[in-house]
Amino acid sequence: MSTYQKSELISVDEAVAKGRSMLLLPRILMIAGLFFFLFPIALLIMALIDGPAFTKNSWLVVGGIILLTFVLFFYLPFLYWSKRTTAWKLWAFDHVDDVHELKIVALQAHLFPLYGSAMDQLQIQSTKEREQWAKLQERFQFRGNFIDDSSIPAETNIYFSKLELSLNILLGLFISSIGITALYLSSIKASTIWVKLIGFAFALAPWYMIIATFKNLLNRKPQLTLNKTGLYTWDNGLVPWDVIYDIEVTATQRRNFIKYTLHFKYPGGIVNKEITELDTNRNKLERLIRVYRGRLNSGS
Repeated sequence: MSTYQKSELISVDEAVAKGRSMLLLPRILMIAGLFFFLFPIALLIMALIDGPAFTKNSWLVVGGIILLTFVLFFYLPFLYWSKRTTAWKLWAFDHVDDVHELKIVALQAHLFPLYGSAMDQLQIQSTKEREQWAKLQERFQFRGNFIDDSSIPAETNIYFSKLELSLNILLGLFISSIGITALYLSSIKASTIWVKLIGFAFALAPWYMIIATFKNLLNRKPQLTLNKTGLYTWDNGLVPWDVIYDIEVTATQRRNFIKYTLHFKYPGGIVNKEITELDTNRNKLERLIRVYRGRLNSGS
């Protein structure tokens, strides 16, 4: 039983949402700043390899430029990121209902470095902030408090997204039409064999995806079902929460789109269920998982 008392505790979802909002700008500035910091260094290396020898004055100018870019584009963005990260984690771990769940989710979202890690030590923090952060580690000695979400029903069924699938079919038809147009133009005007082959490929290739997507569009069965008992997938059946571990939703960059996949392990094997075309998203699914597991663990 936790002895930690706060007048108001917030949910993990609220804390993570605020963290993503607070750290978006610092992350953008760090990425952009790193480019501007490394660019003059790259030019210096190229000049040393191919250019004439530097004079003393040249070295002073180059050194001054690199020092200035280091301060403006590396140190200051890193300082800003450190302060915003520290402000968020001190607030979040002080006000969240379940620090154990927050730690798992926030690390997956890269919202803060693990306590005591090298990056945690490198972060620019005051002595008082480090003491506060160390003090908050005491909360991990107690079980978290679960705050239920009354807006989530006793059971949630997740189906294929009609909008997502319809857009994919339209995209496939558009690509196929380009190929058909190319074939038609090549038939009325002299063209090389390569133009005809490319047109033929564009006309036929999308149809495998179109047919497969259309079959999913007609599928009226739930692909995922979540309740306080467990997680049901069409391929694996019902798996109880108490045997599921290492569950997470990952995002993988695939050319011009992002693929989202639900991963989890249980004694019967490993499940990797793509959710990109389902009527949910990463944040919603992670929220459902936390609530239903929380209901089981709290007995609510």
